[in-house]
Amino acid sequence: MVDAIESQFPPEVEYTKPEGGMFLWVTLPNDISSLELFELALGEKVAFVPGEAFYVNNPQSNTLRLNFSNSNHEKITEGIKRLGIAIEKLMNH
Repeated sequence: MVDAIESQFPPEVEYTKPEGGMFLWVTLPNDISSLELFELALGEKVAFVPGEAFYVNNPQSNTLRLNFSNSNHEKITEGIKRLGIAIEKLMNH
């Protein structure tokens, strides 16, 4: 997933590089809402979990969580490509 993100996401997008677990955390530029991105991503037939739900206080609306344990390499690569398209659309809107 990290390799796909590095090639498909704009350089302004930050992400964790987990050494284990099931999830990767993504931080979009401050002015980009993951809820707005979610709507665009669904149009590209890909989904993620907006990050706001994981904060007890001061939720950050520009974060999201991606699961990498539930799909094969091909599906992950295609999903990240589609999500990258949605991110580009939102950033250029």
